[in-house]
Amino acid sequence: MVKCIREDITIGAPPNLEGVTIKDIYRNLAPVVELHSMLTSTHGQYLYQRLLHALRANLARDEIESLREESGVKESDRHINRLAKWNLIESATTSEGVTGYVRTALGEEALNAVRELERKLGSERAAAVCRSAMGVNAIKMFLTIFGDNKEPDLFTRRVTYTPLEIGQLIRGFVRSLEGISSLDKLDDAGLLSYFEDGNIHVNPRRSTAFYAYLRKLYQLLAQSGSFGPGPKASDATGRS
Repeated sequence: MVKCIREDITIGAPPNLEGVTIKDIYRNLAPVVELHSMLTSTHGQYLYQRLLHALRANLARDEIESLREESGVKESDRHINRLAKWNLIESATTSEGVTGYVRTALGEEALNAVRELERKLGSERAAAVCRSAMGVNAIKMFLTIFGDNKEPDLFTRRVTYTPLEIGQLIRGFVRSLEGISSLDKLDDAGLLSYFEDGNIHVNPRRSTAFYAYLRKLYQLLAQSGSFGPGPKASDATGRS
């Protein structure tokens, strides 16, 4: 079972972040982002996802190697070790007595979280999220925006941030360039949009879908023993 020291992965939560679970995800952002990066990696034609899908049944190492060769990847050990690190797969013995690997219940849930995100966003937008390769700073910015209490416009149904408000969002970063780069990443992922009026517009439906996905990853990590207890039940607003 994975054991992480909480102090090693804590980055702190800003005082104005709304919602208990959002703050918990924020504090434990490093492992959440690592799991997200692995599940959405486009490396080897989405090899991590393909491995999780294929390992619904026991696969021997030679079968895994065959899948690795099809993906054009030089070696599979690193991929297998990363999946095993979060208890998404485990070693098993095939019916022929050969040692291999099989997907765990957590692995099934992780794969379902990615599928659910694709279902809610659509395949094209979900692919944009994968290609954007968002890291800690970008998801930190996403949670800062999602955890804000700013309400959507009644007519456009989007949440709009003016240049002044954008400056306030960036204040949470040590360097302004990091904040700006994070906004660019979120734009690449389709989770916000720059308009010609100089404002940033956020689509609440897409943001809610991506947050639900991050929340699920946090729950999986809590179940795997990566850090303290799991999140509390969501409140009526979905922002807990």
